[in-house]
Amino acid sequence: MSLTFDHGAVVGQPEADSAGVTVLKKGGNAVDAAVTAALLASVVASHASGIGGYGGMMVVYIGGEVRCIDFNTVAPRAATPTMYEVARSDGRFGSAVKDRANAVGYRAVSVPGVLAGLALALEKFGTFSLADALAPAVRACQNGFRISAAYADRVARCERNIRMFPETARLLLVDNAPPSAGDRARNTYLGKMLEQVARKGVEEFYKGRIADRIVAHIQQNGGILAKEDMEAYQARLVEPVHAACMGYDLYSAPLCSSGVSLLQMCRIAEVAELDLWARDAARLAHGMTETIRAAWLDRYRHFGDPTAVDVPVDMVMSDVNIGATGREVADYVSEGKHGQCLLRPLYSGGTTHISVVDVDRNMVSLTLTHGPAYGSFVTIPRMGLTMNAGMSRFDPGAGLPNSVGPGKAPVVNMCPTLVLKGRDPFIAIGASGGTRIPSSLFQVLTRRLVLDEDLDWAVSAPRVHSEGNKWVMMEEEFGEAAPAYLQSVGYMLRKGRAAANVRAIEVAESSELTATLDPRLSGREKGY
Repeated sequence: MSLTFDHGAVVGQPEADSAGVTVLKKGGNAVDAAVTAALLASVVASHASGIGGYGGMMVVYIGGEVRCIDFNTVAPRAATPTMYEVARSDGRFGSAVKDRANAVGYRAVSVPGVLAGLALALEKFGTFSLADALAPAVRACQNGFRISAAYADRVARCERNIRMFPETARLLLVDNAPPSAGDRARNTYLGKMLEQVARKGVEEFYKGRIADRIVAHIQQNGGILAKEDMEAYQARLVEPVHAACMGYDLYSAPLCSSGVSLLQMCRIAEVAELDLWARDAARLAHGMTETIRAAWLDRYRHFGDPTAVDVPVDMVMSDVNIGATGREVADYVSEGKHGQCLLRPLYSGGTTHISVVDVDRNMVSLTLTHGPAYGSFVTIPRMGLTMNAGMSRFDPGAGLPNSVGPGKAPVVNMCPTLVLKGRDPFIAIGASGGTRIPSSLFQVLTRRLVLDEDLDWAVSAPRVHSEGNKWVMMEEEFGEAAPAYLQSVGYMLRKGRAAANVRAIEVAESSELTATLDPRLSGREKGY
């Protein structure tokens, strides 16, 4: 159930959102609140994101303009396209790595971007200092915090990998066992490190003694991250990707995020006139599945780091391509057929998202991650810093647009998005949930913008998920008719989560804010 607020709202990681609201009440803007909530979430919800993680991006509407900060990870300079042994592959696009070396352990670690990205956001658009934004996170590290049910559940599910790394086990286990909801946890080492950053700036993390200690531990254990990689890293101010849909202007993060795919899906849905099937759950699910799959096929074929490979974004987003694909989708639904299929493995996600709107109706959509939950599971001794698994976001096989390469950025699933109505702020939206992020955001935006459903139902409604494969995941709330219909079309139903966790805030014409936290998450919307 959505909540309404008059002044400001923060919808993100429930354990940390109140800190963002406090910032707004103190006169901070949406960027200050988003950064503060993100830093605290990196402590109290460390399965979802962390200081050793990366973006994602932040999309900002401030002063009447939309801007974007890219703090995606990059591969170390020693990375090569053949650095991982591929244990299994379908020969085209899907590969599995021996011992999951690209996802678990020291060779999975890429350059962290969180501190650089959030510091740049404050520098360019915020009013708070980095020390002020870090203060709640430091207090949580030093004084401890109450463990949430989500925190306890994720530790239990990841216990096997956690125990592989003694420092991580010391950090996350309580009396050598997974904690229970309501237990207290603290991370005093991380608190001391963040105090250093607050005093000396992010340069200490990337170029000083902190970087030396990170690199030394990783290299001593077979990793390839080097001091030069840390020193060279920079978050960047970039142009957001834009598309018009149903009279609205959509702005999302550009490559290497999945913003292009999300906006492509929304435009295809408009051309395919999915609103014609609004009262037919089975055919609406079919149309959404075909739209999702079409965008994923383009992602597999073309998308990689645009600084390293030629990515035909203009072709993908062209009226000709969108029009042809939209008409194909409409024909598939009308004729009860399915489109081309490819194979692809699933990747898990350890991600969080924060949407913020402030009293001046500035908007922020911010997504950040570890990669998989707890990233690589590597924790730096006497620092309490758990490192990302950014290398897992590359294709481990050579010769593909998203293959590993020195200094390359991987294609990631995050796509924080803002919607304007004319020149006015309308929706700040994003999600966490791995590969399900773009498909879930597409379905929510399609229901809100194309089918003209209210935001609360758009976020709550059942969803489907596919990735260009012949399988489809469906939430059981669709009932029995829709799954049976998709099977008759030729799809295989697959068990698993079909939905990412969406957070959205809508600005009404009266200026009232409607904040919506996905009911698939435990928590409540925060604001004032």
